[in-house]
Amino acid sequence: MPALARRSFPVFLAAAAAIAVVPSTAVGTPSSPRLRAGGGLASLPVFGGMSRVVLRAASPITMRPSHPVAATTMRPGPAARSAAPASAAPVAATHVDAIPQWKTDSPADPTGAIGVTNIVTAVNTAVAVYARDGSELLPPTDLASLIPGVQGQKFDPKIVYDQYTSTFVLTFLVRRAATRQSWIVVTTIPDATAADQTTWCGTKLHADTVPRNGRQWADYPAVGYDGDGIAIDTNAFTFGGPFAYAQIYSIANIDLFGTCDPTSPVAFTSITGDGTRNPDGAKAFTIQPAQTQGGSNGDQYFLSYGRSGALVVWRLRATAAGLRLTNAAIPVKAEVIPPYGTQAGGSYRNPDTWWDPGDLRLVNAFYDADLGRLYTAHAVAANLRPDTMTGRYIESAIRWYEVEPAGRLTRSTLTRTGTVGAPEVDSGWPAVATDASGDLFMTFSRASKPRQEYLSAWAAEIPPGVTKAQLTLLTAGAATMESRIRDDPVERWGDFNAINRDPVDGAFVAMVNQYAKGDGSSTVTDSWQQTFDLVSDG
Repeated sequence: MPALARRSFPVFLAAAAAIAVVPSTAVGTPSSPRLRAGGGLASLPVFGGMSRVVLRAASPITMRPSHPVAATTMRPGPAARSAAPASAAPVAATHVDAIPQWKTDSPADPTGAIGVTNIVTAVNTAVAVYARDGSELLPPTDLASLIPGVQGQKFDPKIVYDQYTSTFVLTFLVRRAATRQSWIVVTTIPDATAADQTTWCGTKLHADTVPRNGRQWADYPAVGYDGDGIAIDTNAFTFGGPFAYAQIYSIANIDLFGTCDPTSPVAFTSITGDGTRNPDGAKAFTIQPAQTQGGSNGDQYFLSYGRSGALVVWRLRATAAGLRLTNAAIPVKAEVIPPYGTQAGGSYRNPDTWWDPGDLRLVNAFYDADLGRLYTAHAVAANLRPDTMTGRYIESAIRWYEVEPAGRLTRSTLTRTGTVGAPEVDSGWPAVATDASGDLFMTFSRASKPRQEYLSAWAAEIPPGVTKAQLTLLTAGAATMESRIRDDPVERWGDFNAINRDPVDGAFVAMVNQYAKGDGSSTVTDSWQQTFDLVSDG
């Protein structure tokens, strides 16, 4: 995401909404891949802010923790084992160093997924295709080639694999400040022919669907799907101004995955403004659509977090009157935005050596339809002990949640929650998914000055019915990260990672992450390296 909006974290909690589908004028191009246009309608806004409150001035880093962070066991779900033993640490069966530092892009914003035949990954402005054995089929290709003739900043790619249609879905944003225009680009990539770009189909959606309320641009896209279609969420910001509202785009499979006709626009439903307010009337921010796995019943689920201590579950359902979005707040402990992280070779005092592990935005959502459980996670402030290298160290740790959505959404419950982290170590940007046995897996980034850990890629596994995680280092960082971004003293490490269940063997999950890559001649680097790992229960 662009640096200009990075530290904004508005607040939230909403109501139900249903909006008609309105097609737009078609826009086509004869180039490959083919590009279509889409159109839709929306609503209106209002705002509050949250900022990171942290002091890193002296050697021990001080910050008031929000609460003790011991893991809390809630009511177990139907798949829980009453005394489930902790599993062995997760094991990586396949490792691929995917897209390397691409041009001068920083952060990497790594994303990707595995399909039956191929692997597709992306970083901030490039996409690549690999065979399941890791061999490169399509080298890193600039996202600009997918939308020829459209000027503007291309950024924030997201990739999911829709196993119901055997299709990868790649989304990214285009922002043109000079003309105050913004688009969401959705590209469908058939799994069987992923390396052949002529089989890709692009759709360009207007990112500002509310008429006569000024211009907004879309930021921080999130993508999910169920058996009926895909959902995209973005945060809408006013050009040169504050956050306006969250907006949800819903596109039916029949519209998105049909014949790619550049002269035929893609219809979509857009829900924004008052339609995406939280149950308490505040604005929602970063509503994560879930990747759905298992028997899809036509309900699309989403999760978001409210700083007042609420996890908000959302449901998009088709009714006789059209799509209807409803939500309910589940009370959870109010978390504090985590402190910036430290890294080996860095400093306690110098913010230019710190890295950004995330804020209270949820990084992804995953719905295991067979278990009837929703999962998500985010970075939070924690006070983990013992502190042996410093007098007192407030960590960035990861809080994860398991939710049972109910038929009556207000009866939804938090069934488990827990913390992943370690004393004097900072963790961030978690992405979660389950395997076919109901084990919850997570990939995340980690680093620490007191423990002399460079920015590295990690995996965690939490068996059903327990909250304790087993951890595995996927790839160790090799040097202190000093990025090429100079307008922010804190290192931008990337605003997300990615994960999905292997559609070939449900015992495996695919994890896309990154690490700080050294050249062997220096202990400082400005290069990141995207990683892909196929991981299973150890």
